[in-house]
Parts: sequence; structure tokens; C-alpha cells
Amino acid sequence: MNWRLVVVAGLALAALPAIAQAADPAEVYVVRRGDTLYGLAQAYLLQPSDYRVVQRLNGVANPRRLAVGKRLKVPADLLRTRPIEARIGAYRGSVQASLAGRAVPLAVGATLAEGTVVATGANAFLRLDLPDGTRLSLPSQSRVRLGRMIAVEMTGVVRREISVEAGRLESEVVPLRNPRDSYTVRTPMSVSAVRGTVFRVAYDPASSTARTEVVEGVVAVDAKAQETTVAANFGALVTAAGVSGALALAPPPQIDNPGRMQDEAQIRFHVADGPPARAYRARLAADAGFLDVLSEAVAETPDLQFEDLADGVYFLRVAAFDENGLLGAPATYAFERRLNTLNVSAPVSSSEDGVRRYRFRWAAAGAGERTYRFQLLQQGAAVPVVDEAGLTAQELTLTQLPPGVYEWRVMSRTFAAGRYVEKWSPLERFEIGS
Repeated sequence: MNWRLVVVAGLALAALPAIAQAADPAEVYVVRRGDTLYGLAQAYLLQPSDYRVVQRLNGVANPRRLAVGKRLKVPADLLRTRPIEARIGAYRGSVQASLAGRAVPLAVGATLAEGTVVATGANAFLRLDLPDGTRLSLPSQSRVRLGRMIAVEMTGVVRREISVEAGRLESEVVPLRNPRDSYTVRTPMSVSAVRGTVFRVAYDPASSTARTEVVEGVVAVDAKAQETTVAANFGALVTAAGVSGALALAPPPQIDNPGRMQDEAQIRFHVADGPPARAYRARLAADAGFLDVLSEAVAETPDLQFEDLADGVYFLRVAAFDENGLLGAPATYAFERRLNTLNVSAPVSSSEDGVRRYRFRWAAAGAGERTYRFQLLQQGAAVPVVDEAGLTAQELTLTQLPPGVYEWRVMSRTFAAGRYVEKWSPLERFEIGS
């Protein structure tokens, strides 16, 4: 398949030739005062004797005399390079790395070599950091191969290549300083070359479909004579049929009451009514930049749910998948998590010595010191029959209640994180027969 996808961020479309030039197999060096071909060969060529190749290629009469400012063309395969390290910045869940079929141990701060394949399982996350501040993020169910990542010692040009074999790669690329620098993401169907942007590339092996979603910048999608220009908040598909036109990404989803306290055992959010979506992707992190993703969920309904989150302040990032499988623009919300559950049990009645007793019980969970308030009302009444505050036990026994239909509830008053929080249980129906 010969489709080619070129992504240009922060540049006019006229800069496209510069992107193509980044793949040229030769480097260009600008001569400085005191340079000679002998000296340059000793410092920068793999074989010093290859200065003769450079001499012939550039028509240099005297290798000891070079005009300051002269542009020397040097074949890239003659030049010394140094590897650019990709360091593990964070990971969660089931993450695996392998090189030449052998498992690579994972640790924050460890470096991964060229050819390493990294893969994430369900509800897993991996972030790789490059020296210039560029970040690569792999969400759940993704597989990526690290290609050649080098810096050319003679010119300082940097080249980074990554291949998405399955799933999705999210890149936040620091703007490149040298016009010949490159950051390239490949799939079996596409090539994306950027000069500094935030974008996502996904590949689905089952359908042989590549997707590019641009958060910032401008994208030119080219397939032979077919070209589509894609702006930020738009995306494109690459299939065997060619490259789609520019497709608007789904807008950021709105969450109902996102700032409410998350105090139940499960973390729940609801996406407000909006444009139709195939599914929603939501992630949780402790930082607004999502440098360390704690949990991820994909839901086919507007109801989002997470488990097992300690108390604290967190961030939710959610985006919608459209009918083309393109992931839309994200929305980020801050929220507070303070576990504070309150569950009641059905009353238990007993009789002893001719006295009828009714035992009401409840249970609370979460950090902090608690007292409780119990109310029993006759159905439809505004004033409680029983109103007991300041309780420390999680039960209360009443006696000799007259027949009738009642409603009861409990309030927990919790002191935690420097403040009091009150929470009522729903009214529960309770009937005493005659």
C-alpha cells in the first residue's frame, strides 16, 4: 500500500517541502571559520578517509581550504550519530516491553532502545519522555515500536521515528528548532511527520484503517494525487480506498455537575445530552496535564464509571468517538474524591417481656470522625416522631411504636480534611401492622 500521510503543525502548507527534505539521505553543514575537510572528517565522519567522498560531492579543490559559509552536502550514512533516549516517565496496569523477542524490565526512569516494542493491556497506560520535552502516551490496548531516534553530531539534527502497530499513540511534540529535524509516526497505512504539535495516530489492524486526529496545527493528507488539508479539531481516515476529506472531530463532551463531591464507592459521571456518539473515552489523573494516567474507561453509554480511587483532588478528561471511529476534542474537569458512604439496613423487630422493639441499623465508610442523626416520621408528616442527634453507634432501637406507616432516614456528620460534611440517606418506608 503506497498511501502517504504528512502532518505539518504550526506551519503554512508552503512548508511541506521542508518536511519532505527531512527524509533526504544527506545532511547540510555550513562551514565555520577554521574548518577543514580533514578536521570535519575526524570529528564527525564514521571513517575519516571518507572526506574524499565529501570533497568530490561538493567540488572542493583543496580539503584544507573551505570558504566560511559554504554549504557542504554530506551523505547521512557517513555521519556519526548518537541515540536519543526514550525514558519511561510513568506507567500503570499491564504494560510490557520487549526487544528482539526478550522481555525488557520496566521502571520509571529506565531507557528503551531502538527496536523496543511496548504494549499496554486493559486499563493500562505508558508515558515515554524524550530529552527535548516531547511526550509519547500509549493508552489501553496499544502496541508501538520505537524506531530509529538519533541526533546527527555534525549538524545537531534530530530524527525520531515511531510505529503504531495497533491501538493509539498520543504525541505532544515540542516545536522543532532545525528545519531538518523530524518526528515521524508510521502505521502500515500512513506516515505522519510533524514539526511540533499535539496529535493522535491510531491504527486498527482488523480493518487496515489509520486515523489521525489533530488537536493543534495543520495537517496535509496526501495519497498519490489525492490531497486533503486538515485543520485543528479535524481528523482524517486512511484506508485501502484512499484518504478521506477533512472530518470534523466531535466537540468536547459536557459533564452534568462535574464538580460535585465524588463520595460513593464508585466514581460516576454522566455526559450531558449532545451530538450522537459511538462511545466515550474517559481518563483520570492526579495532574491537569495527564502526565500520569490513573485509570481509563471506554463506555458505549453516557454513563462513565471508575473504581478504587483514594481521597484527593483529581482530573477527568473525556472525549467522544464519532461514527468514523475518530476520537474528538477532549474536555477536562477537576473534581474532589472523599469516600463517604452511608447505607441502611431493613429494620429488625423483636419482642421480649411483652415489649416490641424495632432495631434500625446503618453503616458508613470513609475517613474522618462521625456522629449520626436519626429521624422517624409518620408517612406524609413534616415533623419527625423521633429525632435523635449526636449518635455515635450505627444503630438505634425504638420501642412501643404505634401501628402505622413510617419513613426513616439517617444523617452522617463527618469531620474530615478540615471541614464538616453532612449526608442524608434516602427516606426508607417502614410499616407496623395493627
